[in-house]
Amino acid sequence: MTDAPAAERRPQRTARRRDELLETALRLFNAHGTAAVSANRIAAATGISPGNLYYWFPNKQAIIRALFAEWATASTAPEALPDAPHALRTFIDALAAQPLVTARFAFFSRELTGLLTADPELAAAYRANFTAKVDAITALVEQLVAAGLLHEPAPRTDPREIVVAAWIVSEATPAFLEVVDPEASALSAPAVSTALVRALLTEEGARALHPPAD
Repeated sequence: MTDAPAAERRPQRTARRRDELLETALRLFNAHGTAAVSANRIAAATGISPGNLYYWFPNKQAIIRALFAEWATASTAPEALPDAPHALRTFIDALAAQPLVTARFAFFSRELTGLLTADPELAAAYRANFTAKVDAITALVEQLVAAGLLHEPAPRTDPREIVVAAWIVSEATPAFLEVVDPEASALSAPAVSTALVRALLTEEGARALHPPAD
């Protein structure tokens, strides 16, 4: 079998090199923070020249935006499902898994406010992602309340406010526990991330979340 033509191989090599750059940048940002890592340092650690790096990314901010796009894609928002108990379990599982996604992009959690303040384009992308996912999760919470699986939030508390609070907890938990309780952070983060929703479970919701074994 002959090799694929060079024109067909080139896009694959290009995509692979871009992924290598992003993975190297992520490792360096997580270890040292974005301020201490230049685009040239990322290029050197990847084994390419700065000129080659600029073929994919014009500057470090573009690399950070690309890593945010990866984080946003990995942070999927559960959607309302016809089967409410299944929707509840999917929701809790997604909340519990989110700290692992956030921990992979640890620098973003640690530096969130500063990064968004410094880069209006990144801030706009983050707001769009936040709004779309909070809307989707709020619709799911309302479905679970209507199905009797979650208590309706206390008077004067909007379901969206609960979702926003849960979002903030999920975003902040890995970075906070990394400093305050690093030995237990991997075990504690999923429980902390799901605490607000679990506190709203009705008895029926608790049974749906942990159905008896056959």
